[in-house]
Amino acid sequence: MVVQLGYYTLSVQDLDRAAAFYGALFGWEFRREHKSSLHVTNTAVPMGLTSTGPSSQPNLYYRVDDIDAAVKQVRELGGTTGEVMDSKSGRSCACVDDQGTELSLWEPAPGFD
Repeated sequence: MVVQLGYYTLSVQDLDRAAAFYGALFGWEFRREHKSSLHVTNTAVPMGLTSTGPSSQPNLYYRVDDIDAAVKQVRELGGTTGEVMDSKSGRSCACVDDQGTELSLWEPAPGFD
């Protein structure tokens, strides 16, 4: 299976301010996932905003069919992983490859394909 980008987030300081900014700039519409994230509902590539503080780069989530198997493989290949997190949009895990590059894995929940 070839893995591709499945989801990405922009990290912002203030969700409501960011929603107002990006909504006006790009026409994005939002649905609140929980207090620290908004899902953009009208883009071709699934994405959202998270209130983890400003970042110069988006957080890319690579879509996988089985996150538990993918996490295991990251570890077997010499990388490290955080804990698998559950959310309305699916299961995700922050990882670091064997050279120190950060990436995230995402197994979408039904309806978030």
